[in-house]
Amino acid sequence: MFSKRIGLTIASFAAAVGFTGCVTTQGNLTSSADRLERSAVELQRDARDDGSNGYYHDAQEFANEAHDFRRTLDDRRAGRDDLQSAFRDLSGRYHALRDEVERSHDRNAELDFKPVTEAYLDVEREMRRIGDRDRYARD
Repeated sequence: MFSKRIGLTIASFAAAVGFTGCVTTQGNLTSSADRLERSAVELQRDARDDGSNGYYHDAQEFANEAHDFRRTLDDRRAGRDDLQSAFRDLSGRYHALRDEVERSHDRNAELDFKPVTEAYLDVEREMRRIGDRDRYARD
């Protein structure tokens, strides 16, 4: 009887730690996604105000994609596949925008893009953690 209680306690503790890890990762991802969306909107605004036609359209598309990603993340009905798909879309837009900013050879654009890159890399890191956790759970 005593060993059953210990086994249940250990199992309960492991489940709680696993749940806390999930909540923490989700919280970190949400925070990073919010920051990404804000920095994307700011970049779009800067591109518009600077008359940077070279990357304004890409900045606008990326800001929309960042918003869609955050909405998918907030949607309780969205599953892992939905989130992965939204991240693939976000990633494609990010890389297209990055290429346009690099092609612009505009120092101000590169400086304006830096917060976007930092937030994107945080989102990417959190998405990788989710993928790693899922992979370990399957193993």
